[in-house]
Amino acid sequence: MVCTRDDLPPPAIDIIDVGLSDHRLLRWTSSLRRSPPVYVTSSRRPWRSFDQDVFQADLLVSALCDEGRWSVLDGDELIKLYDDTVTTLLDRQVPSKNVTRRRRPSNHWYDEECRCAKRSLRSLERVARRTGPLSDTTLAAVSTSLLERRRYFDLIRGKRSEYWTTRVESERLQPSRLWQSFGQVMGRGRAPVAADIDASVLHRFFRRQSLQRP
Repeated sequence: MVCTRDDLPPPAIDIIDVGLSDHRLLRWTSSLRRSPPVYVTSSRRPWRSFDQDVFQADLLVSALCDEGRWSVLDGDELIKLYDDTVTTLLDRQVPSKNVTRRRRPSNHWYDEECRCAKRSLRSLERVARRTGPLSDTTLAAVSTSLLERRRYFDLIRGKRSEYWTTRVESERLQPSRLWQSFGQVMGRGRAPVAADIDASVLHRFFRRQSLQRP
């Protein structure tokens, strides 16, 4: 018996008698092609290169700080002047660029608190790399980043455990939905489809085969 996904065509199975025993060799071809990845393009700025003092100095000599240039403008024109000026100053210092990345689905329990903790961890790791190797735990920056790393993984484990515990408790009286949740935990993503053949059918088939054998 060969089991395949519902969205794949049924395979052509060859039963080969190799002549060595009463067993047969099954041979078939399976499609192992994965679904194509999805890529998204977004606009980003290299904020690491942003200099607040330079931006403030440019802002002081811009049209936003010249009353003669905005005193006669109405509300819509003031908004447009503000947006255009700030965009021009940012493009001069940290120009925007398009970044293409692969889209990856996030877990349901991975919330904004987890994202903030991850950003904080990455920031501390960058500081630690500038001070020395991450293997040198005698450096204060490295010790701080390692401590933050442990806190981050503790947070992740706690969020995951809390999410699935709450979900199992809420679906305890709904067995069908509960099994679907277990399927997601195991990476199946959907509830198992009822098989068209069971153990008794298999037993009768092989029983008939053994009785027909000379």
